[in-house]
Amino acid sequence: MPNTLRLAAQVVRAGPHHSVDAEGRLRPRRGEKGPDVVYLGDVATTLIHGLQEAATLTMTRPPKFDEQRWELEVKTGDMTVRIHSRPYWGFGLVTRGYLNVIEFSGSEALRDRAVFDLAAALGRVPWEFSWPVAADRILRGLDLDRSSHAKAWKGAVQRGRDGLRDDIRAMEDRRETVAQRLHAWLDDVDDESTATLRQHRLMEADEDIEQARKALSEDHAPGVERALARAESALIEVDPLDDSPLAHDHDGAVPVLNTDDDLDVVDLT
Repeated sequence: MPNTLRLAAQVVRAGPHHSVDAEGRLRPRRGEKGPDVVYLGDVATTLIHGLQEAATLTMTRPPKFDEQRWELEVKTGDMTVRIHSRPYWGFGLVTRGYLNVIEFSGSEALRDRAVFDLAAALGRVPWEFSWPVAADRILRGLDLDRSSHAKAWKGAVQRGRDGLRDDIRAMEDRRETVAQRLHAWLDDVDDESTATLRQHRLMEADEDIEQARKALSEDHAPGVERALARAESALIEVDPLDDSPLAHDHDGAVPVLNTDDDLDVVDLT
């Protein structure tokens, strides 16, 4: 299918933290372990967390005796993600003997962004398997070998990164346009306090754009988005053509990205 991307990811950690209700909906597990328990694993939980906004989760194939063998569907906006958890080594007796086959259906931009977010949030290279030879059988079912599979992952990650870079460039272009209008406006304005505040907010927008660049260099997509949102808010106040009133109190503003937001840098190339 032209709008579908299928990839496999090594599972590293899993635990009995979720259960499936009678309607097949996934819920946090409460109480003692029961027959409805499911081991999602770090790949699925990370992916779901990244797609959680307005997402609908359905366990299309609940686990039976093997609590780590299941199929899950996640629908969010215009994209659907299907996750198939299956053992590929050692009869599934250890967590690392499992992998997830993930099927992304939607536009290329949505698929690539989801892949980028997943790889970055995992903090490891998901296409590297604990038992590569054993994983070859699964990859053949996807019409891939280890080389083409890694290339598919890397290509999606890079396109997702490029999409964020394009967002930053668009904000840089908007900043230049607003700055030109501001400078023309300053030549005619007599309100010194308003002029000073607009210039100050323009400098804040510059700082936020730089924070977005820093976040992108660390593959920290949420940091990029927060920084660009902050820059956009500042530019709205700077732009003389915008009717929005200037906010006069910025002393309590919290930096968009600080050291607590940083993630471990993982080489995804």
